[in-house]
Amino acid sequence: MRCATELPNRGGYCPVCGARRSDFARIISGFRDSAERAVATGLAALDRATEELEPVVERAAAALQPAAQEVGKALKPIADTTSRKANDVANALRPAAYRTATSLRRAATSTVSHVRPAVVKVAKKTGEAAHHLKEAARHKFG
Repeated sequence: MRCATELPNRGGYCPVCGARRSDFARIISGFRDSAERAVATGLAALDRATEELEPVVERAAAALQPAAQEVGKALKPIADTTSRKANDVANALRPAAYRTATSLRRAATSTVSHVRPAVVKVAKKTGEAAHHLKEAARHKFG
């Protein structure tokens, strides 16, 4: 094409400069036209289906809404009772948990106070034994 003019779909020659359209360009143009028609047909079918289904979906939703509301109303007392019972259990367990924590703290404190003298004594004896070993090694090898 000499003038870069868009050729008519079925035209074999450019109306401006008279250049001949190639066979390849004609084939590609035909494919493009077919694809455009296929897409347009598919979109039209989709639009028709949407228009036909929209009222059906709206009626179904409208029919189900009261049932969903009734289910919600029926489950509300169960949910409220479950919540109250969970709070009651938590309130009942709180003092026991506090007492358990207090007892564990006392036991830990008591254990530390009873074990500390023994740990100090063991540490002292270990230090003495290490000192004696050093002295013996120094006399023997030193």
